[in-house]
Amino acid sequence: MKLDPDQNAAFAARQELERRGVLDALFDMGPAAIIVADGKTQQVIAGNSQALAFFGFDLRQLRKRRLADLTPEIRSHRTVALLNRLRTCPGRSRQVRLKTNEQREYLVRAVCINAGKPTLIAVITDETAQAHYRDRVQQAESQLTTAINALADGFVYYDNEDKLVICNDNYRAIYPKSAHRMTEGTTFREILQAGLDAGEYVDAIGREEEWLEQRLSAYSRENSMVEQQLSTGRWLRVEERRTPGGGRVGLRIDITELKHQQARLERMMLTDELTGLRNRRKLLDDIRNWGASLDPQTGLGIIHLDIRRFKQVNAIYGYDAGDRLLRQVAAFLQDAARTHGLAARIGGNEFLFAREITLNDPKLEELAEQLCRGMSNPVICDGQRVGCAVAAGVAILDPREPQDESISILGAAEMALTDAKQSGRSVAFFRPRMRAQALSDGGLTRDLQDAVARDEFEAFFQPQVDAVTHCCFGFEALLRWRHPQKGVLAANAFLGIAQRAGLTEALDTIVLEQTCKALTHLDRIGRSDLTISVNLSANQVADPKLLPHILNVLNRHGVARHRIRLELLESTLLDERTSHYLSNIENLVKAGFVMELDDFGTGHAAIASLRKFKVNQIKIDRSFVQNLDLDLQLQALTGAIIGLADRLGVGILAEGVETPAEQDCLIRMGCTRAQGWLYEKALPLDQLSTFLSRFEASKA
Repeated sequence: MKLDPDQNAAFAARQELERRGVLDALFDMGPAAIIVADGKTQQVIAGNSQALAFFGFDLRQLRKRRLADLTPEIRSHRTVALLNRLRTCPGRSRQVRLKTNEQREYLVRAVCINAGKPTLIAVITDETAQAHYRDRVQQAESQLTTAINALADGFVYYDNEDKLVICNDNYRAIYPKSAHRMTEGTTFREILQAGLDAGEYVDAIGREEEWLEQRLSAYSRENSMVEQQLSTGRWLRVEERRTPGGGRVGLRIDITELKHQQARLERMMLTDELTGLRNRRKLLDDIRNWGASLDPQTGLGIIHLDIRRFKQVNAIYGYDAGDRLLRQVAAFLQDAARTHGLAARIGGNEFLFAREITLNDPKLEELAEQLCRGMSNPVICDGQRVGCAVAAGVAILDPREPQDESISILGAAEMALTDAKQSGRSVAFFRPRMRAQALSDGGLTRDLQDAVARDEFEAFFQPQVDAVTHCCFGFEALLRWRHPQKGVLAANAFLGIAQRAGLTEALDTIVLEQTCKALTHLDRIGRSDLTISVNLSANQVADPKLLPHILNVLNRHGVARHRIRLELLESTLLDERTSHYLSNIENLVKAGFVMELDDFGTGHAAIASLRKFKVNQIKIDRSFVQNLDLDLQLQALTGAIIGLADRLGVGILAEGVETPAEQDCLIRMGCTRAQGWLYEKALPLDQLSTFLSRFEASKA
């Protein structure tokens, strides 16, 4: 008899499984209850552990029972009918659903095997529990789907093979051109490619392959965040995180309004609030980029315009008139710039105009003259004609020529403007000699920066005395530069360049620090009655952090506030920023600082402005003191200032007193406080003790 190889292999496999005990393990480890019974008598032969737990018997008790005895609550005819069908169809499995009196439902799958003796095998599962679990799973899935669809943001989940598992409706709505590919099992790359093919990603147009690789690279990171602009106009922030199982969870957050707000803020940052023109921020970079985009025969004409004596307009007619004038000028320039041009306000009374020009016939001088005339048109304010004069500096940006790194095109136009104002002309062009001067200033700027780093600056102190009692009551702090080659330099030798180089803040801090050190030195030698005056620049007064900065320095040195007298230049009253820092000065006064007005009489300030600043003392400028004893007209002017201070209840001090005759004349006019070379030049800190001892000795 020929053996079937497949049957032989199956027999061998069963023997091996029996020998290894695998069949017993499989019988006992399944999740369902399994009963084995005799096919004729229905007597139970065996049951697995799940069957014992299911029926509540141990194996000995279970083997004493027949199949029909195990479930008395199930109608017996149902069980008999099932068993009869099994006996008539041996080898074929049958299944039936049975319900108990407690309305629990079971699924019974049974088979009758005739292998020598008929044997019944029944597999029983609790369908009620399974149905409950299925309901729980379906309910959880439904709740999850509802929650995901309720998200305001787009939600998506990909499995560890980057295949789509689930996404919400918002996700599909965000990507309308690729939504048709968002079906379960579609890969992330396939969905991206569908969007690329449809032009859904704005920043990918024209570089699709590069964009795709960059996007997939970001997607592959553990956590990633990118921004996308879509063809619908929407902006998205795409946030993606890898799950512990290797999948990928993603959110698509709509940031369109945020982007619009950022754009509005950017426009505000680039726009002058008063005039609506472009401001100076990023102006140089934009002009350079503009020039680089032009054809070889086209360049840019840069015209720097300045409204001359604008401070006097504010002083005479008021700030409202000044603002009207600025807005009228801005409207004129904006209209002139409509075709291939740009207009900007780059300072309080300074404007910039740029226009594309033909390099072989620029006609810039004629254009600059026209702008100067147009800007000079008067504005009517409260029935008065408010006019002005305008000067212009012109420079040409030629894209064919390499850019000079030593000076910017804006700097060149500004230097030309300076030349125009100094020469009295309305228009001046940038010339190479101006570059040489700029380079010289640049060298001095670097020297100043190095000097700050090397601590070469020092405060000197000029005595302030009572000319009648010959008693010193204080000093004025004056900055000096101990130059390694040129010796001690006064502030007028470097302060202008320091201001243009943005070094005034560092120099102001040096003066304040050394003034505090001088006051502590005076305390040690028994002169705590003395005060020191410190000049405040307009930039300092405009700084909202001025008061806390001064208080911080004083607290570190343990100096009382009344020992520091803060000096303002009279020109401060005419500065267009005055309204911005009046409150700053008021805060200084409230904090206990004494305020003084320096160089009085030189700034043409309105007398009424004195009341706004609540100054304690004004200092007569040296120009009203020099040769006072010889000039009757000067005596009349100086006497008027002294009388004004007396009527306002404000103290007065004369600067630049150099002769006894000048001193005597001032005393007769009622001004007894003075400083100048008649008493002593500005002294370094280590000479103050000697001066005070000598001055006190002369008092006797």
